[in-house]
Amino acid sequence: MLSSIEKSPSVLIQRLDGTIYDLNKLGFMIISFDPPSPNWQHTFQQVGRYGSRLINSEVQQLTIPLVFDATANDNYDLELQRLRLHQIFRSDEEFYVISTQLPYLRWKVVADAFDIKQLDNFHMAKTVSVNLICADGYAESVATTLTPFNYDSDQWGLGMNMPSDVDIGYVWNTPQIQFYNGSNIPLLAEEHPVIITFVGTAPNGIKLTNTTTNQVITVYRSLTKTDRLVWYGLVPTVNDKQQYGNGLSDHGYLDFAVGWNQLELTGSTDFTISFETRFYY
Repeated sequence: MLSSIEKSPSVLIQRLDGTIYDLNKLGFMIISFDPPSPNWQHTFQQVGRYGSRLINSEVQQLTIPLVFDATANDNYDLELQRLRLHQIFRSDEEFYVISTQLPYLRWKVVADAFDIKQLDNFHMAKTVSVNLICADGYAESVATTLTPFNYDSDQWGLGMNMPSDVDIGYVWNTPQIQFYNGSNIPLLAEEHPVIITFVGTAPNGIKLTNTTTNQVITVYRSLTKTDRLVWYGLVPTVNDKQQYGNGLSDHGYLDFAVGWNQLELTGSTDFTISFETRFYY
């Protein structure tokens, strides 16, 4: 459902439990879905009398307008459509919105309150406008880096900054590692963490260095192939037990710059390490 580009573009609403609503097929005919650019907020400091200096820029939540017509078989059915919309856009939790024109991107959103007003003597509502609020400020890839990068997966598409002339891999068993960040933004450990999973033999622990960002993460405890070391952004775990305190790690973390990142792993020669993340646009 997410992979085909339809002749009549629709918008999909995907709830966190996996339920998907195709608005066109439900009688809500899309007029427009126009995600704007990231919502940058700039802070300036006055410098003298005749100028100012940009001192900080931050991305705020993004408002995405969605406009559609609601149709029904009769006046009573229109009331049922009203209840259906309340169900689809329920915002006690976030949900995903996906355009079938770009089925490989999604925005995590909640909905502002909206009106559904019936036209006089006709089984149709006036045009419905819903503002969808994306707290993250960016679209994310539907796929993760552990989804195969091939046409069969139908999860990747044009405009995602992916190089076409080299192989890209996110599972490695060699100490020299190349990580490609296809996002428009850096992947910061405290904001968009890359989940790093290591399984292997390391009698004295391991050290992973991102030479592109000059950052290092280290776990000092010995590891065997029965152990599973996972870095969730700032916090490492071994077999689901936190390794942040008691001198078990160096409290380091890794960010990933836009584009290519060169990494090096030391402390093990028999291992598999994977990097899982989504990309952001």
